Amino acid sequence: MLLDIWKCRENRVLGALRIAAIALALAYPLLAHGASVFGNPSLTIASVIVLAAAILLRPLSEYRRWAWIALPLVAVAIVGLWRLAAAALVLFLPPILLNVFLAWLFGHTLARGSTPLIERLVHLLQPRGVPPGPGVVRYAGQLTRVWTGLFIGLALTNLYLAACATPGGLLETAGIRSPVTVSRETWSLFANALNYAIVASFFLLEFFYRMRRFPGRPYRNLVEFLHLATRAGPALAASFRAAGRSNAPASEPRQALWTGLDVPRDHLAFDGHFPGRPVLPAAALLGLVIDAAEKELGKPLRIAGMPRAKFLAPLQPGDRASLSLRTDREWLHFEVRNGAVRVAQGIFQIDYGSPPA
Repeated sequence: MLLDIWKCRENRVLGALRIAAIALALAYPLLAHGASVFGNPSLTIASVIVLAAAILLRPLSEYRRWAWIALPLVAVAIVGLWRLAAAALVLFLPPILLNVFLAWLFGHTLARGSTPLIERLVHLLQPRGVPPGPGVVRYAGQLTRVWTGLFIGLALTNLYLAACATPGGLLETAGIRSPVTVSRETWSLFANALNYAIVASFFLLEFFYRMRRFPGRPYRNLVEFLHLATRAGPALAASFRAAGRSNAPASEPRQALWTGLDVPRDHLAFDGHFPGRPVLPAAALLGLVIDAAEKELGKPLRIAGMPRAKFLAPLQPGDRASLSLRTDREWLHFEVRNGAVRVAQGIFQIDYGSPPA
């Protein structure tokens, strides 16, 4: 009972923080554009503070060490920028860095041996047991390349406009005379408005084209797609964590995998567990983990033991958790997360041997 109440409260807090971070992110371009057009130092500082809050709010609430270390450093930097009257220069950086980051996020999944980002999302959105068509997978890889190219183009355009902007552009501040100049208002209009409009327009055009080309997708409209993609977000993030942990020496037979873990609303284990507040029992959760692991590994598993397991938070009917798996010889390590909440973690022994130290 207390665990259920704790989970509900934590989910409400995380939901509120997510909404607050989105609101701050949406407010930043408006403040930045106003600061650039009117040359208002107060708006400039306010926009920098809003940007820092949008980035750090949720990591701080999750007690991420790097966020708490960064907080005083960011505060000192903002004070320094205010005293030096240099905060306006900082406004040039976010549109460039954001597009560089997104280009890397999509582009690095195109490396040999990796799964393209949009192909990962396609697999997560597919109903269990229904593989996507070969045309869909091929299209997802091509679309990942297109998004990478788009973000590279936007990053270069923002860099060019920031360099040529006057007054106070990057080249002008460095004492270099630019052969081509654009007004600061023109730079701000592109960086804080058109940049995002281009991304949104491409997303919408591609979505409706995709619906016409592949009419059998597991979503019927844009709202349903966004809902499913949001639910798949934790599993998609887990795919990057699993890939980061898979850099083991080639001589060791290790494999990192990730997938979504859907909790059926009509699971028999919910009968009587508990009336009015259904919670998935630990044994049923382990069964779902084993089923998902067998599907991802492509073979049945013989469970010889479970030397370690922790159950930290409950799952309820209809929850979509993320499952990361890592095989290490005869050991299968697993971790289940529901959003930012760690639900369970442990180790299965899938062959005979001694438990890991």
